[in-house]
Amino acid sequence: MISSVSTKLNSSKKLLNVVSYTTVANNASKTNNKSIYNILRRKRDRQGLVNVEAFENGETTVYPRTRQGLDSELNWALNGYSITPSNSAYRNPRLPLLLQHSNGVTDKNNVLISSKQESNNVINYFLDEAILSKNIKNNSKLLSIIDYKLILEEVKQKISDSDNIYVHDSAVGSCRDVESKIRFVTNDAVSSLFVKHLLPSTTPTQVEEFKHQLTVYCVPEYKFNDSTTTTFSTSMKEMLSKPFNVIDTKRGIAVIVGVQSTENIRNVISSISSNILMNTHQDALSLSADIYSSSTDASPLLIFNNDGFLLNKKFESGKVVSQGAIWSKNTLSRLYNSITYNFESIAQNQFDLIEKFVGSKKVNTTVPIKFETNSFKQPSSVVFIIKDNSGVIPAFSQLTAEQAEKYFVSGYAGDDVFQPFFIKEQNTTQNTQKAELFKNLIKDGGVNVYIINPSSFQKDAEVDKLLGSIMSGKVGKSTSSDVYSTLSPIQVPSTTQSKNAEEIKKLTKSFESKLQQQVESLLV
Repeated sequence: MISSVSTKLNSSKKLLNVVSYTTVANNASKTNNKSIYNILRRKRDRQGLVNVEAFENGETTVYPRTRQGLDSELNWALNGYSITPSNSAYRNPRLPLLLQHSNGVTDKNNVLISSKQESNNVINYFLDEAILSKNIKNNSKLLSIIDYKLILEEVKQKISDSDNIYVHDSAVGSCRDVESKIRFVTNDAVSSLFVKHLLPSTTPTQVEEFKHQLTVYCVPEYKFNDSTTTTFSTSMKEMLSKPFNVIDTKRGIAVIVGVQSTENIRNVISSISSNILMNTHQDALSLSADIYSSSTDASPLLIFNNDGFLLNKKFESGKVVSQGAIWSKNTLSRLYNSITYNFESIAQNQFDLIEKFVGSKKVNTTVPIKFETNSFKQPSSVVFIIKDNSGVIPAFSQLTAEQAEKYFVSGYAGDDVFQPFFIKEQNTTQNTQKAELFKNLIKDGGVNVYIINPSSFQKDAEVDKLLGSIMSGKVGKSTSSDVYSTLSPIQVPSTTQSKNAEEIKKLTKSFESKLQQQVESLLV
């Protein structure tokens, strides 16, 4: 006799279907105690998964076959996070399904255009006071463990109640040697589409075997319901009514709540992953620099440019092949698998994502990278592109490793603007460790370091030519100067200097004093 049976279990007050088992018994009276049915039942009972009495007295039904959105292994895995799917749950969903589920419109190329009202007042909550102190100027606050647990419970319940749940088991970092594995769980198809483009794939494993250092819960369409959260304090209710992020660097967990840009989702992932990377791979550094490569076999450049200067240009010397990088003495790899531009025309392929913001002209266009390799040669040079109109930064200059460390730490972006470490995300790593590693990578690799000031050139083609010269190693020698102590100018014939020497000396002295103060304040 062949029979298919399954049991409905009550977990988190919801019924879950357990995978059906087939039992074969030629002589039930003789083999009852040794039957496959009883062996499996006793095994599950010992593991605490099934109550024998409830099993025998429960309703018997045929379990539906696994289909897209109905995967018992995934449901069980989510249940381990206290998330119990009410309807469909997808692991690493396919692009056509995400496009079908996403709110927005598609153009003739099947590019998704999504419109949203972005909040300019997103608060980032930390559990670590030391990390909060480094981000206090960036709209950040401290969160208690008690409130953190309540928020996690609320967010997981919202995900459970959603029609669709999307799970991405991927990585931050394109190279296996330095990747950080991540599980991203969301109830929003647009966010899922963005993450599908963003996160590099990793070694495929079964859902229960996926060992990851990072976990992100994302609920953009979260709506606060006062009637279901009567136990929350007034401050908690106010918190849940606005977009916010919780960044738990110690456990590698992030919670993203409320409508936010995909750019912010990327920044939150970078915040938790950079700290995990430095803890697990102490010789690897997560950088906001672009990997800039030519079509030749030349080594690439690592280029810091705060305003996305390179992404808006069509240079002949090379192109941006990665927005963000992981750099170690053995490896240079992409941080992510997509690039976000601030114009629409770049989106020409099916499933590209254009994100528009109501009431502004801001546009985020996410396009997957077409790549031939997951790792690159060691960079021949590091370049800081600093647009400075004050006359302080020369058109072209060279830095020593020690000088490069100062510019990296201070994040000088030109015109008296400092953005430490050139990062837009929250600073979650040890400043001194990061600075020392950056300097050592330059020294150990014999890497040249330059500053280019585009404001000193009349045409972008001159900057393009200069990048080509750096990549080919054909760069003029730097000159000694009694004006600068933090750089050595390189003469560029086509540049003009609008300010006289005495004025430049005065401005430079003031600038270098501020630069040093900024560095000292960050490396305490």
